[in-house]
Amino acid sequence: MRFLKSAAAQVIGLFVADWVQTAVILVIVATAWYSISGLRAAPLPVLIGLVVLLAAQHIWFALAEARRDARPRPLPSPSPR
Repeated sequence: MRFLKSAAAQVIGLFVADWVQTAVILVIVATAWYSISGLRAAPLPVLIGLVVLLAAQHIWFALAEARRDARPRPLPSPSPR
């Protein structure tokens, strides 16, 4: 039963992390698009900011996933014989 709970937690964690990362990417891209088309900002600085923000979010989510995977897991208690 523990195996199934652990497996379900991993699968749910993957989907939640992917959805959050997707939402962050969409917000970054939409903000850049609005800055260029709606606010008439100069495209070059906005595009540089877009690249920097996308790289930063990629690093942030990769570090968060590595920390999540590196957490010490409790050892299973020995079963009584």
